[in-house]
Amino acid sequence: MSLATCSTCGNRYQRDEPWKRTCLPCWKKRKRAEQNSAPGTSNELLKARLEILKLQAELSVLRLATTRAIEPGMLAQLIRLCHPDKHGNSQGSNKATAWLLGQRSGVLQP
Repeated sequence: MSLATCSTCGNRYQRDEPWKRTCLPCWKKRKRAEQNSAPGTSNELLKARLEILKLQAELSVLRLATTRAIEPGMLAQLIRLCHPDKHGNSQGSNKATAWLLGQRSGVLQP
């Protein structure tokens, strides 16, 4: 062990490892400050949760707007025009009709 001078406060301390540059009280003080500013503190966590709630609300509004993008009269006409009975029960007409019916009921489908 050797005596060394703390690079933070200037006090002398017993250095038992060559890589140590600060005294124990200064090291503890620095570690406490790092822990308080680390992400994951309650303040940062609260901000993140509020941001999540805000984004979820925006997503709900966008989903509702997407659902209502086709006006009801046009939606009914589109369902009649693409109905499988008029297109030989084709796979495409079944898929399109199912999607349009989902839009009418407010269920979003990809």
